[in-house]
Amino acid sequence: MKFVSVRELRLQTPDVLKRVARGEKVIVTKRGKPQAALVKLTEDDIDDLVLTQPHFIEEIDAAKQEYEEEGGVSLQQAKELLTD
Repeated sequence: MKFVSVRELRLQTPDVLKRVARGEKVIVTKRGKPQAALVKLTEDDIDDLVLTQPHFIEEIDAAKQEYEEEGGVSLQQAKELLTD
């Protein structure tokens, strides 16, 4: 298991995602505290997650509606959100 800071993730996203794709688990930290986990997913994993957690469907639908109404965010805005 590897720990990476939000900053490292931002600067090394392709490398981190390659590690995850190979099956390595990555914990993302912010100011030294765990914030998220990155793990490899298959399509079956996603189906299982959605089917066992119905609120995900609601969240996906809400996000789609928000995107259609307000548009998305730029890459720069996404980077800023990740560093906050």
